[in-house]
Amino acid sequence: MPANNALNNEEDHRDTNTPDASCNASTDTDNEANNDADASKGIDKEGDDKGADDDSVCSDDDAGDDSLPSAAPAETEASVEEDIGKKINQLRLAKGYSQRKLAKLAGLTNTSISSIERNKVSPAVNTLKAILTVLGSDLTTFFSDEWKEPKARVVVTPKDLLELSEAGSRVSLKQVYNCSTTKNLGFLIETYQPNSSTEEKIAHEGEEIGTVIEGKILIRVEETTYLLNQGDSYVIDTMKPHTFINPSDSITRIVSAHTPTTY
Repeated sequence: MPANNALNNEEDHRDTNTPDASCNASTDTDNEANNDADASKGIDKEGDDKGADDDSVCSDDDAGDDSLPSAAPAETEASVEEDIGKKINQLRLAKGYSQRKLAKLAGLTNTSISSIERNKVSPAVNTLKAILTVLGSDLTTFFSDEWKEPKARVVVTPKDLLELSEAGSRVSLKQVYNCSTTKNLGFLIETYQPNSSTEEKIAHEGEEIGTVIEGKILIRVEETTYLLNQGDSYVIDTMKPHTFINPSDSITRIVSAHTPTTY
């Protein structure tokens, strides 16, 4: 059954707004034509051109700088590179941004952000500056000795969930995030208002499994549509274009898990 008023978010249905999260910061890739090899050559042409625990959210203060700071931590090159992806991931989640949203705002591709966060490539200076500008940080702060790792939590309360949807969206995607920098599994609590949907034909790296806990949902995977009712579950290859639609006049709720956590 087609949905009325299907949402067309500019971001992936896993996109976000700045959360009311309390973690010190702490993952969406898209199956775009660019591959990791593109990313390794300066990450993206566009990048070169465009040049909490409960008490706090880890987001660095603004301070402009045009070059890597001379007083960088005394670490080996390998260890510095290893930290870059993890730090960017933490800053991104502190903002409540999906990889898709960060890529768009920084003028890069989803593949580029994913490769950087997983430390598959080391970003060029201009690319890193573009990313940090979007995340409200700068090179000096990023490489300072004062950088602190967030402490992972066991319990995540409702107020600690990260909202990955835009403000005003009729699809809510709340990520269960505990500030861990080593997790391999993402988990979402999803709410679809009556006659709402995600952006059409989303595709991103990984596998997703979910269960409808209230209402019903239509899932379009490539050219095939599936109707799921309460209690039904799905397993999809998210590399295939897919769309989630609530075709009913009632709220639909889903819980889902995805891996890897590039999201």
